[in-house]
Amino acid sequence: MRKISASYIFDGYNFYKNGILVINDDGKIIDLINTNGNVKELPFLEYYNGIICPGFVNAHCHLELSFMKSMLTKTKNITGFIKQMLEKRYSFTDEISDSIYSADTEMYNNGIALCGDICNNESSFLVKEKSKIKYVNFIEVLGLKNEDEKFKNVINILNTAKKLFPNNSFVVPHASYSVSPQLFRLIKTNAEENKSILSFHNQESIEENELFSGTKNELYLFLEQFGLNENTFEKTNVSSFASVLKYLSTLNNILLVHNVFATKNDVELAQKFLENRYWVFCPKSNLFISNTMPNINNFQSEFNRICVGTDSYASNNSLSIISELLALQNNYEQLTLSQLLSWATINGAKALKADNNYGCFKTNYSPGVILIYDLDLQNLKLTENTKIKRMI
Repeated sequence: MRKISASYIFDGYNFYKNGILVINDDGKIIDLINTNGNVKELPFLEYYNGIICPGFVNAHCHLELSFMKSMLTKTKNITGFIKQMLEKRYSFTDEISDSIYSADTEMYNNGIALCGDICNNESSFLVKEKSKIKYVNFIEVLGLKNEDEKFKNVINILNTAKKLFPNNSFVVPHASYSVSPQLFRLIKTNAEENKSILSFHNQESIEENELFSGTKNELYLFLEQFGLNENTFEKTNVSSFASVLKYLSTLNNILLVHNVFATKNDVELAQKFLENRYWVFCPKSNLFISNTMPNINNFQSEFNRICVGTDSYASNNSLSIISELLALQNNYEQLTLSQLLSWATINGAKALKADNNYGCFKTNYSPGVILIYDLDLQNLKLTENTKIKRMI
């Protein structure tokens, strides 16, 4: 049994100055002692300068793209990014398992205990089966034609995943612009029948919104080669999110990822129709692809539903939640460290339906224990030097 104290303990919700965390030899939480700021003299008490925190939740990742580290260069918009990514991805013929293993190890060392991971194939399954991180697998499908064939293929991948991860694998749509109405309907039916957790790339670019007003922009012209035509999507003259909302299951947990161009009206629509919605911010990826981040003022009433993701090495130079939190802090000065850490712990665990063991310090939970150090403890702010040490 270990007794760990620090400048602060953050339990997923609140800070406890000089609190004491009691953990058994298997990493299970026995007790969290509120000392009211006064360190108690206890035998074998470990004390650290920093913040003791539950293991982080990476709510959005593409582990299978880990081989793309440093491959892509910054482009002006989502279309340039997609073109470059597809070219590099499908021309790469070397073994990718080593890069997947390295990325998984990096995430674990960076304090990540739980991860929502996008899968377009089975390449990451064997690494994840042996990983110390708990994964929720989002088997992603996209297509603007030959929908039945594409859905059949994704079900085959899902069946393989379920053998390894029986309760943590789900079919999900890619994005508004890459999934036809027919394919959306197939996904929605499957989600409702299986009570799936859904993940959906939402409003990552302004071009997505323009498609539904009939604008033949650069993204439209690119997608024509994959079957897009003027009859694929209904011209709604509203946002991409509002346009496809009817295809999203209203009761399932759904992670809306990126949300860079989500308006206040989009947020209000989600509040009205999606009971179990969560907003996943991936700031470093957004800065790389579009040099833009979500308008935080649109999400003021949704702070208890915001999560954090790293996205992939195609659009990021690290798989570190603390780096994402620093980017959020640097761009949104009004955010407190308590809010940021909640986004990276309990909110993500709730989104992935794993808050019965992850994201917070509760008796008999095993969420992982990390130390955040080299930060500004006086003002409770992260710094460029802030680091993570895994305690459990």
